[in-house]
Amino acid sequence: MATAARSARGNRKRKSGSGWAAWIPFVLGIVMTPFALRAASVLALSGPGGLTLLYPFVQIVQNPVLHGAGGLADPLAQGIMYLQFPVYGLLMARITKSKGFWVALNVVVAIQGAGIGLAYLFAHFQNPFLRL
Repeated sequence: MATAARSARGNRKRKSGSGWAAWIPFVLGIVMTPFALRAASVLALSGPGGLTLLYPFVQIVQNPVLHGAGGLADPLAQGIMYLQFPVYGLLMARITKSKGFWVALNVVVAIQGAGIGLAYLFAHFQNPFLRL
């Protein structure tokens, strides 16, 4: 009886993901940011399509369809470039604690995919004759 109670308590503790291992995605997001910025400088040479795949929210913020203030869009876009992957890591760390790693990874991939779709949609609204 006591063994079953201990194993149930151990399973609950393991499932909640409380520990340093749950914060590995956040640390990886911070470590990955300089490499992503370097990749963005290379992808910018290939045109806006390549950069949209890596940083779709930057393309959304800088799109003229939104009619945002021009002076505010550039600092906001730069902030997004530095914070996108640490925020993804923080989101994954929080979701991993309650739902598990694969659910957290799927949430982040879905957010990135929605951003890419929205960026391409805004690019199409900017120029409807653009072939996507």
